Amino acid sequence: MFRKTIYLLCFILIFVALGCSQKEHSSEEIASVNTNKKYPMSVGVHTNKGEEITQTIDKAPEKIMVIGSAVAELIVKFGQQEKVVGFAYSDQSNSNFTGEIEKLPLVSKMWPAKESIIALQPDLIYSISSAFREDLLGSIPSWNDRGIPVVSSTNFTIGRGIDVYFNEVKTFGKVFDIENQTNKFLNEQQARIKEITSEVKKIKDRPKVLLIGGARGKYYYYSPKWAIISEMIKGVGAEYMELSKEDYIELSTETIIAANPNKIIITEFQQPDLEKTKNNLLSDEKLQNVKAIQNKDVMVTEYTGAISGGIELADLYEQVAEFIHPDVFAAGERNGK
Repeated sequence: MFRKTIYLLCFILIFVALGCSQKEHSSEEIASVNTNKKYPMSVGVHTNKGEEITQTIDKAPEKIMVIGSAVAELIVKFGQQEKVVGFAYSDQSNSNFTGEIEKLPLVSKMWPAKESIIALQPDLIYSISSAFREDLLGSIPSWNDRGIPVVSSTNFTIGRGIDVYFNEVKTFGKVFDIENQTNKFLNEQQARIKEITSEVKKIKDRPKVLLIGGARGKYYYYSPKWAIISEMIKGVGAEYMELSKEDYIELSTETIIAANPNKIIITEFQQPDLEKTKNNLLSDEKLQNVKAIQNKDVMVTEYTGAISGGIELADLYEQVAEFIHPDVFAAGERNGK
């Protein structure tokens, strides 16, 4: 009888242990399902021609090919660096994220070859949209045919704007399932911008501001559609000078002289030395009669933020405001000092 009782107790203990094990296993399965419940997901992206197409991402990205500094900034800001297998097309900007971007596995400073991307076997390409021209990487559908989804951003065909950039950040949050982080970032940015624009009613004069884009020793004009900083200039009550109906043209010194802006903002592609860019403009002998040069009313900024839009967008907005209207947007006054 005693032996039967012992056997019965052992049987009960084994049954309970198995039940607990099954409960733990079920909890793990539920957790796994919950972790991946957002995949597969569909996101809308734009081709380089501006056409909207849908991309399906079957699972959480683990091997990402990144093209463009604007995308790399998002990767670094939101801690996705370990998933990057390759990085290309760096503008070598001078921002708070430059050091971390330089640690990404560089494939090419300019456009990467198709073969170099294929060799990395990425499960996602996250890139500026201009990479997907036939003479570069080919179309987005051609990569889908290889089983690789593409998320494109920084599309100049549809134009650059603050809301456009913020939507790109929202898409980034969705793709990596970190919307709590990206939404917090966007709320903070929007609050800071609102604080700046609420002061515009104090502004009476509208100085003429010329944006100059530099690249390889030449100056360029960008239309408002092609430069996100144009929205900041207008947003703080100044005039963004439009010198052409074209979106992008080479800018001669004669054109700058004829425009005679009150203030100049200059940025240069692949030039991390901002002071060098500024000093080259100020010392240009042909421009010495231009008001902005005479008064040294020149601001220099890093390229990605000014043209494409970047993580430090609200910082740049504040800098533009203080540069154009220092009497209204002095740093001390803005911080309540």
